Amino acid sequence: MIVAAGAAGAMAALDCRGALCGDRDALQREIDMVTPTVWDMYYKAGVGLAPAEAARLRAELPALGRVEDAFDKVVDEVMTTEVCDRPAVWFVYNMGFIVKTPKTLFAIDLHHRRAEELAPILDFALITHNHGDHFTERFYNAMNGAQRKTVISNFKDNYGAHFGGRCIGGYTRAEKTFELGDVTIRTTYTDHNKYLVDFTTVFEIESCGFTIYHTGDCANAAKLKPKCASPDLWMFHPYCGMKAVEGAKAVNPKLAVVAHLNELGHAKNRWRWTWAQGDAAKAKLEEAGFRAVVPVWGDRIA
Repeated sequence: MIVAAGAAGAMAALDCRGALCGDRDALQREIDMVTPTVWDMYYKAGVGLAPAEAARLRAELPALGRVEDAFDKVVDEVMTTEVCDRPAVWFVYNMGFIVKTPKTLFAIDLHHRRAEELAPILDFALITHNHGDHFTERFYNAMNGAQRKTVISNFKDNYGAHFGGRCIGGYTRAEKTFELGDVTIRTTYTDHNKYLVDFTTVFEIESCGFTIYHTGDCANAAKLKPKCASPDLWMFHPYCGMKAVEGAKAVNPKLAVVAHLNELGHAKNRWRWTWAQGDAAKAKLEEAGFRAVVPVWGDRIA
């Protein structure tokens, strides 16, 4: 259980395993049935996937239905949740999150077959790095094309985007601070591994006195130096080369969010980590005195 703010700021307990997914062990068995080849076919079909084919895949591979249900749940809650005094945060899939503040709605590392459906309602988007499981090309094109919206990344130009009547150049390869509505975003860089140095953008996001620290696929805790002494949420990958406790000591989060588990585009036992492995990282954090949670798709975590 973690604590999150309701629409009027009242504190309510949320179960981060969520009613959507039910028995997590059963969900894991469903996930294990999905191969990267099937996922690739399903994902690349995008919003053009024929309804009959979507229904067939859902019947044969229930985990794909879970991915769809999670997306629908997040969209429904985003549209109906009133945010008055602090951000609301939802976990969509992999490292993807949706954040709603009193004045803005944005995505971080949104990767989903239907991601572009959110382009009309999002104000901007953040992408940590140029790997296909952390962004969706169609979504980027929708944001940067007809929608003309800011996308902050270290590999896309996005110079024509506007926010509040001002031109915002989203591309950055330097430490930079962006002011977008009621959100302040500070970018720094970290290593994905020993070969991909400064490959991943770290986003420190502040709104209404609430700080989110999203470190993408960080493998180097030494480069994690948040301006905030204790971010409210730290979203991180526990198995990219960085030790969870080492990262937590560098970040000092109020709550660590263990993400990047069960990426269906990766093979089982090869860059696809289970909920149980997430629990193992969570246990290590808790033993070290940090609060942590392992959310499943569709969960609201703040």
